[in-house]
Amino acid sequence: MDCWVGTLEDLQREGCRVVEIDGRPVAVLSVGDELFAVSNRCPHMGAPMCAGSVGGTLVASAPQEFVYGRHERVLRCPWHGWEFDLESGRSLLEPRRVGLRVFMVTCEDGQVVLHTGGARKDG
Repeated sequence: MDCWVGTLEDLQREGCRVVEIDGRPVAVLSVGDELFAVSNRCPHMGAPMCAGSVGGTLVASAPQEFVYGRHERVLRCPWHGWEFDLESGRSLLEPRRVGLRVFMVTCEDGQVVLHTGGARKDG
């Protein structure tokens, strides 16, 4: 089952839009030239992920060295700052245990379409 999200132009302007699939909210995000879709509830305490921020994070580096990376690849929960990889949905802290469900989202003739099959695909 596919779900029409809106126009690509509107989504790019808004940055994030929430749609419902089987009664569950899904956040559809426009980041640069890419589209992502993840469940809109943080697995920690249910915060709306669409209200979170997209950016990067500190990455592994030498002792006492702080390196910022993964620019525009990390979705941060608005309540407690939990970080999730936008492509896989996995938590950066506990990737084997915690994650957001990801969905495939595409752009067809200027219209953003969310596919409920599960896997993410570039838009």
